[in-house]
Amino acid sequence: MKLKHHTNIKFGLFLFALIICGVIFWLNRQTVNNLRNETREQVVHLAQSYNDAINNSDDDAIRFILDVMLPSMNFPIIITTNNEIYSVMNIDSPYRLKSEEYNSYMLELAVIMDKSFTPLNIKWKDIHIGKIHYGDSEIIGQISLLPYLELGFVILFLLLGLWGIQLIRNSENSNIYAGMARETAHQLGTPISSLMGWSKLLEDPKSDKDEILKYINDEISRLSSISDRFSKIGSKIKYTPISLFDLLDRISIYFKKRMSNTSNIDISINCSRNIEVNGDIILLSWAFENIIKNSIDSIKLNEGIIIVNVKRSNQNDERIIEIIDSGNGIPRKDWKNIFKPGYSTKKRGWGLGLSLTKRIIEEMHHGKIWVHNSAPGETIIRIIL
Repeated sequence: MKLKHHTNIKFGLFLFALIICGVIFWLNRQTVNNLRNETREQVVHLAQSYNDAINNSDDDAIRFILDVMLPSMNFPIIITTNNEIYSVMNIDSPYRLKSEEYNSYMLELAVIMDKSFTPLNIKWKDIHIGKIHYGDSEIIGQISLLPYLELGFVILFLLLGLWGIQLIRNSENSNIYAGMARETAHQLGTPISSLMGWSKLLEDPKSDKDEILKYINDEISRLSSISDRFSKIGSKIKYTPISLFDLLDRISIYFKKRMSNTSNIDISINCSRNIEVNGDIILLSWAFENIIKNSIDSIKLNEGIIIVNVKRSNQNDERIIEIIDSGNGIPRKDWKNIFKPGYSTKKRGWGLGLSLTKRIIEEMHHGKIWVHNSAPGETIIRIIL
C-alpha cells in the first residue's frame, strides 16, 4: 500500500510539472503572438503609407517615411526592389555597405524572414515594384528563449533539491539505523544482565532456586516481548481491545521493581478499569514505557512523582492520557524536537525512544501526542487515542 501511495504521489507531481510546463509555454506563446501581431500592424501601416506616398509623388511623405518612420521601428526590416537591396534597418552586417557580399547577405536574410512573416508588397499604380521584409525584434527572440531558460533553472533546482533531500534522507536513515541498533542493545541489555546475575546466583548452593527461576522466567518473557516489539515496527498490526488500566498498571509495577532502593519516585495511575482502547498491547506498552522512562530520568535526586491520568471524552469517544512528572522540564523550543529521530538531551541518549513512541501513537494507532505544557517541576505529555 505504501509503495502504491508513493507511486501515486510521484505520478501526481509529474502530472503537476507537465501542467506547469504547458502553462509556461502557452503564456509565452501568447505573449510572442501578441508582439508579432503588433509588429505586423506597424509594417502594414508602413507599407500603406509608403504606397500612398509613392502613388501621390509626395516627396516629403517619402522622406518622412525613410527618415522618421523607418528608424523608429525596433525590428529588422529589409526593403527590396527588383531583388535588389533598397534599404535596411536594425540589422548589423559583417560586410561593407553596398558591396556584393553585403547584398547577398541581406537577400539571404530576407528569404529567412519570409519563412516566418509574409512580406508586404510596395505598389506603384498597381505595379509591384518592391517588398518589405521583416522579422522578430531582439526582445521577441529573448522572450521565445525565456521558457527554456526557466525550465532549465527549474530542472536544475529540482535536481539539486532532490540530491539534497536524498543526502538528508540517507543521513536520517543512517542515524535511525544506528539508533535502532543502539536501542536494541539497550532494550536487550537489562534483561541479559539480569539473566547473567541470576545464573551466577544459581551456582550458590544456599540460594533459593525456585525464586531465582521465577525471576529468570520473567526476564525471558521480557526478551520475548522485546523481540515482538521490533518485529512489529513497520508491519501491519492487529487491533484488539486493551484495558488501559491493566496496561499502565503493569508498566508501573515493572518500573517500581527496577528502581533502586534509594529511589523515592512515586508512580500513580488514575484510570478507571473500564476504559479500553483498540490497539496493539505490545507496541502501546513500549510507547508508554518510553515516556515514563523519560519522566523518571528527568527527575533530579531520584525524588519526585509521576502521575498518569486517563479519562474518556464523551464528545467524540476519545481516550485522553496525561503523563505528568515533577522533573526538570523541557524548554519551549524543544517541545517538538524531542519527538524527532536523533534528538536527545541526555549525554548517552540516542534520541530514538520518543520518536518511536510518536510513530506508534500517531502512525500505527492514528492518535496524537505532544507536549501540552512544561516547566521546571511539572511537565505534561498529552496523548489522544
